[in-house]
Amino acid sequence: MTGPSFSKNLTITVILSQYNRISGGNRILLEYANRLHEMGHNLRLYVLAKPSRWYRIDHWQRILNKTVIKLPSEEIDWMDNKIPINVLTCNNEKLIPDSDIILATAWQTAYFIAPLSDSKGKKFYFVQHDESLWTRDKNKARKTYFMSLEKIVVSTWLRNVLLEKYHQETEILINPVNDKIFFNDRIRQNNALRVCLLHHDYDWKGYKDAIEAIKIVRSNNCEIHPVVFGEKLQDPSYLFKDAGFKFEYHYRPTGEALRQLYGSCGTYLCPSWFEGSGLPSMEAIACGAALVTTNTGGSQDYAIDEETALVSPPQEPKKLANNLERVLRDETLRQKLVKNGYQKIKEFSWEANTLKLETLFKRSLISSK
Repeated sequence: MTGPSFSKNLTITVILSQYNRISGGNRILLEYANRLHEMGHNLRLYVLAKPSRWYRIDHWQRILNKTVIKLPSEEIDWMDNKIPINVLTCNNEKLIPDSDIILATAWQTAYFIAPLSDSKGKKFYFVQHDESLWTRDKNKARKTYFMSLEKIVVSTWLRNVLLEKYHQETEILINPVNDKIFFNDRIRQNNALRVCLLHHDYDWKGYKDAIEAIKIVRSNNCEIHPVVFGEKLQDPSYLFKDAGFKFEYHYRPTGEALRQLYGSCGTYLCPSWFEGSGLPSMEAIACGAALVTTNTGGSQDYAIDEETALVSPPQEPKKLANNLERVLRDETLRQKLVKNGYQKIKEFSWEANTLKLETLFKRSLISSK
């Protein structure tokens, strides 16, 4: 397969492990795909089939009738997506069209594209996390980082992980925030005590640590108004029961609703044990919140302790609570973090990143002539 000149528009196939779940990782991937599409490149989104079992009668049709289910771009209802979605009923190479570039986006997709013929495209691996830290198939995830795929990472921490643990050189594109969606409208009142956090059922997201930290803050007679959002739980009653107190809860906020939610809160609390980047933290900062976070790894690109955020070690709720209480009691400190954090987030640009990604793709193709 011959490479194009720099002026040629590319045909790019992006392989997703799933598409309908709201996540920072999915948002980043779809943002790049749509921006490359707007630049004139031909983008195609393919979603891997769920594992099929021969002993399941209801799976036989998928196994025997290898096809692609075509869905409209509007199927992704939580962001402005312009690219149709192709869902594989069976993970078969024949269902993937030829292209210039093919992009893996998670460890499962790396296994899928690695053995594909060269006609399917120059192979890239967009790494958004060290998935071996949390996936059930840790060894399988680790093996993908040794594959001969050109790797792109989203944070300095991930670049160092792949270099030190896997001896892999990578390109880095630090995640930006879409400032047309997430911005500070400065129309906010009495929000200093409102603390926003994400509910997630993955242990490593640290939700239980956050609740423990909030309990400690409350026990110190420090006023706090938790504001929780999430996409997995429509009825938060059991969260109230586990926490021992009620709080404001928002189910599946997206777009303008999410921006207003961030903007209504004076502080964003991130208790994760590790993050490839941590897009919600960055979005909240862009909307004018001060960040209180654990050292998630990926947060190191924007969370500088005592300057742009207050940072504590993961899985230590007492230290997280101490930082949270400092921000709630010290408005001067909170405003400093808001100002410095906002300036830091503005250093990362979607336009610059998309142009760099386009250049990486084209240079790779030219070098393979």
